[in-house]
Amino acid sequence: MSTAASSSGDEDLARGNYSDAYPPAKVAAPLQSLKDLREDTVGKTVQVRAWIQSARMQGAKMAFVQLREERSWTIQGVVIANPTGTPVSRQMVKWVGGLQLESFVSAEGIVQRALVPVKSCQVTDYEILLTKVFCQARGPEKLGLSFAAANKAVARIDEQDPGEAELQNLHIDKKVVPTAGLATHLSNPVMHKRAPVQQAIADVRKTVRHIFSEYLESRGFNQFEPPCLLGAASEGGANVFKLPYFGRDAFLAQSPQFYKQIEIAGGRKKVYCIGPTFRAENSNTPRHMTEFTCLDLETEITDHYHEVRHLLEDLMLHIFQQLKQRCNEEIELVHAVYQSPEFLVPEPGREVRLTFAEGQKLLREEGPEEYCHVRDDEDMSTPQEKALGAIVRRKFNTDFYILDKFPESARPFYAMLDPENPGVTNSFDYFMRGQEILTGGQRIHLPKVLESRIRAKGINPTSPGIKEYLDVFKSAGVPPHGGGGIGLDRVVAWFLGLPTVHLASYYPRTPKTLVP
Repeated sequence: MSTAASSSGDEDLARGNYSDAYPPAKVAAPLQSLKDLREDTVGKTVQVRAWIQSARMQGAKMAFVQLREERSWTIQGVVIANPTGTPVSRQMVKWVGGLQLESFVSAEGIVQRALVPVKSCQVTDYEILLTKVFCQARGPEKLGLSFAAANKAVARIDEQDPGEAELQNLHIDKKVVPTAGLATHLSNPVMHKRAPVQQAIADVRKTVRHIFSEYLESRGFNQFEPPCLLGAASEGGANVFKLPYFGRDAFLAQSPQFYKQIEIAGGRKKVYCIGPTFRAENSNTPRHMTEFTCLDLETEITDHYHEVRHLLEDLMLHIFQQLKQRCNEEIELVHAVYQSPEFLVPEPGREVRLTFAEGQKLLREEGPEEYCHVRDDEDMSTPQEKALGAIVRRKFNTDFYILDKFPESARPFYAMLDPENPGVTNSFDYFMRGQEILTGGQRIHLPKVLESRIRAKGINPTSPGIKEYLDVFKSAGVPPHGGGGIGLDRVVAWFLGLPTVHLASYYPRTPKTLVP
């Protein structure tokens, strides 16, 4: 329909000022951003393009709507019927007051000072006296997830399909804003993403990527693009996705590791890449996904692999410092929803760098009783990592620390062994809030040593993928090098104190989640 019909049969003199028709009538007034409203806009006619956040009638001649732009920029719109029936009629007031929530409209009106501050809107001191409202897309009769619920902390972080009772519960009590589980959020991606808290998380994520690239580019690193489709499993075949590829098998990349090293072998001294990584692990935890984004780098080593460790440490501390400067508003918004202890960063000169053995010693001496017998030659479990994180926070007043010299048994074949203690490797992990976010170290660059380590790990050096990797180091002399891979989703989630990495991902992929 082009306009709402008059219930009384009276002629609607405002019928040209409101409509559902598409394409809508032209709005001649200049487009106004709500966040840029100032005193000098009072009295001016402006155009606003926004979603209907709320709509209610105030008698038969007046309606109030909340108009929302991106994030949480909202303003009160007022529609008042004119005694002459134009530019606003009673029919128009009734039509505007009945607009479904989350409908998208283009509206024209006059900016005026609010008689009293509108505390329910972000723009508190002004309102818009609407004279034209054109609905470009109607919201549904019933939302699967309300805007208010979408902007609250998830009630549960499991991924079970939402039951009908949960969906109905979102509309039962209008006085109390209900919460919804992660499954409901992921099943309603549009409303999930409209929530200001999710847009703030996305902005922090975008900023981390930007800082990462900015830091490395300023230090002479070159970006490259590794493939995601491989002819063989990239690290020996474990936890890899296999798919048909023109009569043969192809595999999704578990890591860009080999390609970073090929770039170094090819003459680039410093390289980095940003892209998706795939792991076919049936892990349904708040810290795992089957597809995630990695921030990777690789660089030549001049004297010692700690050059790489120091570079990555400085990079991470720079990211933390810059996030607090550039995203202070977003961080505050997220913490208003997901309350968590402040992320503690070590003071300059007091960075925490422990060997793996020192970390295990702390667990034995100061950790829970069940860890009093952990050994230095066995890898840490997730509960152990979290327990160590709590000890480090209490003892050193930081949530960020490094574990160096991981045991040989806990590292892949390409990790360089410590020449003074072959039971450990020149490799390290970085942790945030007791959870691993970065793995790195020195790689083996000598083909004979590399082949020996491949065999020691029980892998055939002539197997597909491994042979081609080994041939890289046989084909020409490759300088000593090392690097690391940073889990972007984890950095964002643990920095902000989110309950799950799934909230830090645009479209999380897990064993149970493959849509949208």
